[in-house]
Amino acid sequence: MKKREITILLIILAFASLLVYFPHFNNPFPIHVDEWHHITQAMLLKENGINHGSYAREIGFHFFLMCLILINKNIILYYKFLPLIWVILSCLVILYIIKIKFKENKNSFYIGLFAILFFVSIKSNVNITGLWFFTPLTFSIPFIYMYIFLFQEGLDKEKPKLLISSFLIMSILLFIHAISVLFAIPFLIIYSIIKLDKTKKLIKVLLIFILIPIIGLIFYKLAMNLAFLELFTDLFRNLQFEKGWGVLELKNSPFELYSFIGYLFSGLGIYYIIKNKEFKNNFQIYILWLFTVFIYILIFRLTGTSYLSPYQRNLYYLVLSLPILSAIGVYSFLIKINSKIKLKPHYKKIILILIIFLIFFLSFIYYFKIPENSRLYQILDKEDYNSLMILPNNPSYVIMAPLLISTAIYPVTANEPVGTLFFYGNRSEVDYFFNDTTDCNKKQEIIKRNNVDYIISNVELNCNWEKISSKNHIYKIK
Repeated sequence: MKKREITILLIILAFASLLVYFPHFNNPFPIHVDEWHHITQAMLLKENGINHGSYAREIGFHFFLMCLILINKNIILYYKFLPLIWVILSCLVILYIIKIKFKENKNSFYIGLFAILFFVSIKSNVNITGLWFFTPLTFSIPFIYMYIFLFQEGLDKEKPKLLISSFLIMSILLFIHAISVLFAIPFLIIYSIIKLDKTKKLIKVLLIFILIPIIGLIFYKLAMNLAFLELFTDLFRNLQFEKGWGVLELKNSPFELYSFIGYLFSGLGIYYIIKNKEFKNNFQIYILWLFTVFIYILIFRLTGTSYLSPYQRNLYYLVLSLPILSAIGVYSFLIKINSKIKLKPHYKKIILILIIFLIFFLSFIYYFKIPENSRLYQILDKEDYNSLMILPNNPSYVIMAPLLISTAIYPVTANEPVGTLFFYGNRSEVDYFFNDTTDCNKKQEIIKRNNVDYIISNVELNCNWEKISSKNHIYKIK
């Protein structure tokens, strides 16, 4: 790349980093409850080894976090940088894909930048998650783009090594976020049928992809600790995601995640791909990706059940297919405009630059507009963190604290909370304890029932317990 191109790329990556880091300007800690959950699982993996159950299905992600903890145990203090690093990685993967696909096109770099900007314009919220948070879904994004690209390139160019590379990435993702592989299998099969002549030539190599479901079955059996006879019925049941699967089930608008102008240019991109033979050969897999996932969403809207992957994830997989399509739409639109303008090259260039700025201004104008019921929340603030740091670091202690703070207790102190917002412990006990109508005698019963050692409260509790911090309302149970 030329120096000018490197400078432009660095500016755009810096812009992407600022957008993704935005929630952490006022909050230095992990934000989403899922992030705290995965940190907890990584710490438990480090301390206790592998445990069977549904959480083990994402053990690859927990292993990655565990490795980070082994390097520096204060993971909650640097976790905020992980979404930023991953969005940069994803952007570079997208640029690489575009550069390869438009190898003979002198404008390939700028088409890649368009795709990056549309990718970064994908919005985040706590319901569907997104680039603001570091979860197994976020971790998988660059690898999703990569294995789909390698599969198509391997098949189209009859290169077995690329197909094997695609297979290896998919196999690894099974241990990190299996649904980020499962959602793609139908349209990869359809693409193989469309390219039947090439599929026949490469059938011996393509047969290795049969190992994907086999590896998945073996992993699922071991993770869930199931008998062989239980395996298929349990798996079939867990691959049906009914309404109510998510913590928060909403009737999401398509504009919650992607801009109107982005959708408009993705439609234009589809038109040009179908119309242009070269584009069609290189990019029809992204149209298959889009329409396959759209059918998943439609099935859910009609039946209340989503298959292979949950509705919320399908919404995100759908918009992940759009940035490349939108970029092709913008590029083709600019070519058309350029051919119609009858001005000197200098003035043409100014007009095209202004059009580009307008397109991406409209792409980001509502980036921070988040639905009221899926806005950001804060699990832990600096004052709460200081409160937790007062507690002894002892895994045998049980802590009673409000639900949000409780979610951070194990990741920060390695102590056990009575109950957390989701995932762990007895939430109802915590709710009852901090209810204004619960008197000291009832609170004492709850403490005794749960073997509580320390209490953290947002308000003064006048129940004759030893107060070890007047500022933070921390009590020690004798």
